[in-house]
Amino acid sequence: MNKKVMIGIVVAVAIIVVVVAVALLFKKSPSKELNLQELNTQISEISPFNEMATMDIDADILSSHYEINESDYEEVVGKMPMMNIQASMYLIIKAKDGSVDTVKEKVEQYAQKQDDIWSRYLPDQYDLVQQRKLGVVGNYVYLIIGENAEQIQKLIVK
Repeated sequence: MNKKVMIGIVVAVAIIVVVVAVALLFKKSPSKELNLQELNTQISEISPFNEMATMDIDADILSSHYEINESDYEEVVGKMPMMNIQASMYLIIKAKDGSVDTVKEKVEQYAQKQDDIWSRYLPDQYDLVQQRKLGVVGNYVYLIIGENAEQIQKLIVK
């Protein structure tokens, strides 16, 4: 084989390798799908949610407490206390494509408000708020405040 053909083959193989590597790098990984109703059932059976009076977090509460528009999410589950003597709550929102950052920002703002409120109220509840778990898995944004926040987080991010 002559030298020019050999160099041409090496260059062609190198180009193919680079193209494949770039394609794999930018390939969108499939978004993790969570069964929110099943998660809601599992979490609501964990202490303290199985011991306290709670109400479901629905579209109205998302709008009024979190300032999240219905156009930014597909589904929501969560529970919050009926009375402000406990900080324990959880929230999982399936954000629409392109709205994850917006939803996360609103949830972070809510969490900061809770931090401000509980810092002046009940020290044991404030400690729970400070140890909150807030994160994103695919298109899902979650916030967990409670004594078993880490255990609950593991159900979401498994």
